[in-house]
Amino acid sequence: MSDNSKKKYLWVVEWDNPFAQHKNRGMLFYSITLLPDVEPEDFEKFMKEEAFPAIDGILTRAIRFGPQYLLEDAGEEGPDPLDNHQVIKVVKKLESLAARTLDNRFFIMTGPEHSSSE
Repeated sequence: MSDNSKKKYLWVVEWDNPFAQHKNRGMLFYSITLLPDVEPEDFEKFMKEEAFPAIDGILTRAIRFGPQYLLEDAGEEGPDPLDNHQVIKVVKKLESLAARTLDNRFFIMTGPEHSSSE
């Protein structure tokens, strides 16, 4: 078995509450690091076949769960759209309003178009 203790994922679940007037939409972010004896393929299969459908099946009176995503840490490989010269005006405006740091890059492993609930 391989050591996947450094393999990182992000599980994102969108939700909304149509009955709330304020703060009625949101996203949950679960940071996931595989245990050393877990194979990525087994984990990804579990998420797609069991975890996503379990969330899809939750019924509440107010909260509605929306699209879910399983993202894999891309390390340094993912693109940074703000490094593109075509958005220089956006970057300058952003820098006049806030400091920016690219903390993480992720690839989509599973998302709504891959969901087993379709």
